[in-house]
Amino acid sequence: MADLKLLTERVVEKEKAAIRQRVEEAQKDAENEIQAARVKEEQDKIARKQAIAETAQNNYTIRKNTLEIQRRNNVLAAKQDILSKVIKDVKEEMNHISEADYKLFLAGVLNQFKHENKITLVSGEKTVNLVDQAWINETTDPELVATLSNETISDEAGVLVQKDGIEYNFLFDALIDDAKSELIPIITKELFD
Repeated sequence: MADLKLLTERVVEKEKAAIRQRVEEAQKDAENEIQAARVKEEQDKIARKQAIAETAQNNYTIRKNTLEIQRRNNVLAAKQDILSKVIKDVKEEMNHISEADYKLFLAGVLNQFKHENKITLVSGEKTVNLVDQAWINETTDPELVATLSNETISDEAGVLVQKDGIEYNFLFDALIDDAKSELIPIITKELFD
């Protein structure tokens, strides 16, 4: 019976040892899983921090670019306002041209048509009183018959030249508008450089 008891104790001891080994292995596996979970959690934490930092950097860059674009647009709008005011002031000044300057201008216009037979001049309302038919007769080439029309173009300065059913526009607002593409770079350079 002692052998049986000894055999039983050995079997029980062997089973206890096997159970202890399995428990230790299970504990090791559990510790490894816990350690792996900690490492993964730390990696996820670092990845989240990087994602937050990248998002913050992207938002900062977008906001900075937006503010820079707004600033540039504000500067451009201010420059455009100034340029518009300058053009408006030039038009206003041309509406109050002196008689001498207007005669000089009109003489240049008439000179362009000196080889024509007949033209009609229709004055702008703002410059109609600066010249008369007598002055036109004195200024034009003898070959050219230039007639000052009794009609006027309301709220304009300058002159329309009519020849053979075609109108040539020498009204100041139109001339300034036509010259804008050439004037704007010059004005811009003078004002903003």
